[in-house]
Amino acid sequence: MRLNIFSLSIILLAVLLPAHLLHAQQSEEMLLFEIDDNEYKKCNYNKEGELESFQKLLVGSIEENDETYRLPVELYSYNAEGELQDSTKTLYTCRPDEQQVLLNVFPFTDYGKGSEIKVNLLDTKTFYPVSPEPGWEMKPIEFALNIDKGLVGFLGGKSKITIFDRRVVSNDTLQAGQYQINSEVDIGVYVLGIKMKGFGYRVFEIIERNRGIIWQKFTSKDDGSYFVIRLI
Repeated sequence: MRLNIFSLSIILLAVLLPAHLLHAQQSEEMLLFEIDDNEYKKCNYNKEGELESFQKLLVGSIEENDETYRLPVELYSYNAEGELQDSTKTLYTCRPDEQQVLLNVFPFTDYGKGSEIKVNLLDTKTFYPVSPEPGWEMKPIEFALNIDKGLVGFLGGKSKITIFDRRVVSNDTLQAGQYQINSEVDIGVYVLGIKMKGFGYRVFEIIERNRGIIWQKFTSKDDGSYFVIRLI
């Protein structure tokens, strides 16, 4: 299930990264802004802290056409020795009137086998506070994934992701304009209405007011392995 977990983690990254810097006048959550033209690195470690693999995410520029926003993202996967193992191009599309994000996944070697996923927010509340204070607790976030044609090892089906126990915590090592949020994530993968697998993570995030999320750590509740995503 490692490949599936990686696919879900990329979706989580896309949903979690941009939210707290959205324009106040916007009534809908635009999940693509504040990550455009950025580069991220995701490192995967075992519970002993040994690097097992890493990925680089190259985020392109947002294109707007008929009130539809498109954002290309290139993913490059490497083993622990830095040897390229795989590459994928993902197109994130957001239509404000539908309140959803569509993800088309195209392997570089065969664009015709792209898959489509619909990510539907179950709550449109702001993901991150604009002026946080330590101890501030936030409401859970829920969203559903409808997998139409399968994605990198998925058979197709539905998944539900819940981010809960979200709170701002004190961290004396942070710079001015930065704050930390701790939370937990529960991921349920369903096929034909049957829950096939569940994943749980403890999450630590560093947010900078001018750049959005700059660092995330997801630690598995099952085996203690973890991955770190950071802005580079």
